[in-house]
Amino acid sequence: MRASELVETQDVRSFFKENLVDLIDQRSMEVGDDVVAYVTNLLTAFVRTEHFYEWTPQGPTLTPLAMLYAEVVNTPSTKHKQQLLQRMGDVSLFVAGVFAESFHRKSYDVDYYIDMGVAAYGSLSESMEGQLSGQLHSQMFAELSGCFADFVQVLEEISDPSNLRDDRDIVRLYKVWLRTGSQHAAKMLERAGINVINPSNRTQH
Repeated sequence: MRASELVETQDVRSFFKENLVDLIDQRSMEVGDDVVAYVTNLLTAFVRTEHFYEWTPQGPTLTPLAMLYAEVVNTPSTKHKQQLLQRMGDVSLFVAGVFAESFHRKSYDVDYYIDMGVAAYGSLSESMEGQLSGQLHSQMFAELSGCFADFVQVLEEISDPSNLRDDRDIVRLYKVWLRTGSQHAAKMLERAGINVINPSNRTQH
């Protein structure tokens, strides 16, 4: 079964925004409302696997960051370069923050993703500086680059079940379902008001 979209998008968005605001306040992080909105939208989008993964005939995959960077270097299109840099930053932030516990099984660590994310958002900000329509976005991505490591810690705390109340297990359960397709996890999410299964798939066991 292909992982499907979350139906209760507004509930998920509210969950992420409330936790982001709380943790940002606790850390006295000085970031603009547009940055909070961007990270909230990123998290809300990426819990839908068609936004996080790239879909191929062989199934879902993630282009390695090094390959994305090679495309950035080689593309002559400014617009495409900016899209690639944004993708690099977004994926780096999500992976480093939400899937940090998996790094002990890898040959690289979270610092790699932090370095790539900082560089990607920083380069994206610089590329937008000379564009009249991109000034506000340039400032936002500069902030994201500057506080990238702080946001990684915030996302890690949001997604760490040991730091969450019982009614905040949505992230842990979603991660289980995302990785395994577990019907049990899906049913538990449904009981919490989050429907991760398309209506046509609800009868599957």
